[in-house]
Amino acid sequence: MTTSNTNARNFLKLRAYFLFFFLFTITAFLVVANSGVTATKNELCESPNVQQAPAQEIKSAEQVYKNIQVFKGIPASELEPTMAFISGSLGVKCNYCHVNPFAKDDKPTKQTARQMIRMVFDLNKGSFNGAKAVSCYTCHRGKPQPVSVPAVGQNLWQPNTSAAKESPLPTVDEILDRYVQALGGAQAFQKVTSRIAKGSRIGADGVLVPEDVYQKAPNKILTVTTYPDVAFSTGFNGIAGWGSSSKEGQRDLPAPVLAQLKSDSDFYKEIRTRELYRKLTLTGKSTIGDTEVYVIDASPLSGSSEKLFFDIRTGLLVRRYMESETVLGMFPLQTDYEDYREVDGIKQPFLIRWSMPGRSWGRKIVEMKQNVDLDDAQFNPPSSRR
Repeated sequence: MTTSNTNARNFLKLRAYFLFFFLFTITAFLVVANSGVTATKNELCESPNVQQAPAQEIKSAEQVYKNIQVFKGIPASELEPTMAFISGSLGVKCNYCHVNPFAKDDKPTKQTARQMIRMVFDLNKGSFNGAKAVSCYTCHRGKPQPVSVPAVGQNLWQPNTSAAKESPLPTVDEILDRYVQALGGAQAFQKVTSRIAKGSRIGADGVLVPEDVYQKAPNKILTVTTYPDVAFSTGFNGIAGWGSSSKEGQRDLPAPVLAQLKSDSDFYKEIRTRELYRKLTLTGKSTIGDTEVYVIDASPLSGSSEKLFFDIRTGLLVRRYMESETVLGMFPLQTDYEDYREVDGIKQPFLIRWSMPGRSWGRKIVEMKQNVDLDDAQFNPPSSRR
């Protein structure tokens, strides 16, 4: 094997490691930051059947990464979401400012970025009492160079005579009841006790890799993602969550990731929307592409409000939107549910897409089987199955 081929394989392996753990950790950060870290601890403790993750030292960014200057003191776990926030705000990739290794300061754009970050901090501290009222996106709007001149050609003084009289909106209960019925009904859902979904993970780079998801009621889940040289597994067995790779073996997961696994393991969460939120408020209608939707503000038991989008025509949930706080501003995560298909009397999305600033990835399911015989042991960490 030539040196170039070996280097290429090593690069692909490193990219697989990076993409999987980066996206998995970012998603966990967003889900848990949205509900609050304190709430995460409470969630893990509220049931005697759920093990709390052992306390871990929270390291700062400069303790984990080299050449940290403007982000000194923030938790190291927040640095990658903050970098993604900058990337999405400017519509650029990492190499716009960075070279390899990232600690180097070879590019002038990196020095400019530091100046701009300091400016944002100073503006928010000096003019907005510390609130994150100004961020990179305030000026850049997805472009490397901010636009400073207002657009022309818009006749804002022309009266709007096309507004049609809107029909009365349904209630939140009516929307949720219709959603459950569109899925097949609560009784049909409760007749299903296990599920295997086979398909592919759509990587941030568009590459498809095999991914299988195993679920068992009431709260067990196992996801196996198989790259050419390594397989990643994450699971929750109803008591504890775990992560493992075929190369490195089992690894401890931080509390945020454990909390996400616990949430994903809820087998009947689609028919339990009312129980998962303390307040649900219909804010009106909107559109996603050509689809008209109802928009519901959903306040979790703790944390920031989310938005749930229900297709007016089908009644199905087509999008979930949430934001979490980073050192520079609010960071969005959007989940889109597409290609609903009926399996054993209930509908499930066969395509799920996750999007955040600068990155998107997904899961494409090609086969789904339900009420299959799944051994409880397979949801345990690999080390305990030996």
